[in-house]
Amino acid sequence: MRQSKSRGTSLLLVGLAMFALVATAALAIDWGAVSFARHQLQNFVDAAALAGAQELPSASLAKQKAAENYARNYGENRRIPPPTPLQVSCPPSDPDLQPNTTCYQIGDDLVHIITPYQRTGDPSPNPNLIHVKACRIVPLFFARLIGTTQIRVCAKATAIGSRPLLARGLVVLDPTGGNALWLQGNATLKVPNGAVIVNSSANNALYAQGNVQLIAQQIAIVGNFQTQGNATISPQPLTGQPPTPDPLSNLPPPNPTGLPTFPGRTIGGNDTETLLPGIYTGTIQVEGNAQVTLQPGTYILRGGLLVSGNAIVNGSGVLLYNESGRIEVQGNGVLRLSPPTSGTYEGITIFQPATNTQPLRLSGNARFQVSGAIYLPRAPLHLEGNADFRDSMIVAWRVELQGNPLVTITAREPPAAGGQVEIGLVE
Repeated sequence: MRQSKSRGTSLLLVGLAMFALVATAALAIDWGAVSFARHQLQNFVDAAALAGAQELPSASLAKQKAAENYARNYGENRRIPPPTPLQVSCPPSDPDLQPNTTCYQIGDDLVHIITPYQRTGDPSPNPNLIHVKACRIVPLFFARLIGTTQIRVCAKATAIGSRPLLARGLVVLDPTGGNALWLQGNATLKVPNGAVIVNSSANNALYAQGNVQLIAQQIAIVGNFQTQGNATISPQPLTGQPPTPDPLSNLPPPNPTGLPTFPGRTIGGNDTETLLPGIYTGTIQVEGNAQVTLQPGTYILRGGLLVSGNAIVNGSGVLLYNESGRIEVQGNGVLRLSPPTSGTYEGITIFQPATNTQPLRLSGNARFQVSGAIYLPRAPLHLEGNADFRDSMIVAWRVELQGNPLVTITAREPPAAGGQVEIGLVE
């Protein structure tokens, strides 16, 4: 009888021990899944915060880049195409929400992106900070035995951005000339998110004549300004300022090695043609109702580019290096260009060396629709038609707006302009 009881007790103890071992192993498996998810989320939010920080202080661009980066990493880790970030309502009960929070559903993850971001102890939100938080519901398997079916796992990261609060939208380099920036007639120049800088020391370094409007976040002049007629300038220019060094002075000319060589081209009528990157030894002239597409790459122009009539020239990922000759759009012509997105000339669309003093000219009813920087270190920019410069910085020797043009510059400095500080995670 005693032996039977002893045997029963032993079996019970063995059973309990086996249950404990199985439970421990099961919980270890669940804990491993939770730890893996938390580690993965931390990697995702770190990378997303750093990607977004490169676009600061532009909150919209920073959030877009952070969400795109998160989606790309999510897809790569799951070996699927990157899911499209879907903007969703933020859960009102989340304690980390701030007024500048935007929430996205990216795959299975809910991602909060905040910029400007206010850290604990800061007096106000900082436009140079971006905060990314991601949460995921991790299903549990063995923990269901004790009534827990899932757990919410989150990770956070905060990064500091690299760009100054006030981007340089227009820099006029002429150090002494009068009317270095000259607006006349009914011209309107707007730089809604950046600065207009005039390096001339003349008393009329900036001259506004007629019914013109000049509106920017800041206007800084080494010398002084004059107005005539009903000119409107806002805000009041800062005069007597130190000159701004040429922000693109270290930009090297493109290397022609390996580029194919083409003669100049005249494309007219109703022709539709595509041009390839390379060295063009003569003028590219597009006229009539022609439509020309420039394939992505570098174009070294040794005779300039003329667009006239109703012609349209489109190019994406393009650098025009105008070695000689002029670039001019006239009549009802349209020039639409965007810059390379990587490499030495990232964010730069038109580059004219100091040896070429021919103007970049827009006349008649012609239009510029150009994103990216325009660099004319010794040449004037003359605008009579409407121009929309997006994500751009214009650096020119002199600038003149004449007639009725409406010119808008959405300021964004290319990496080659410098002025960047180190990007890094701060939390």
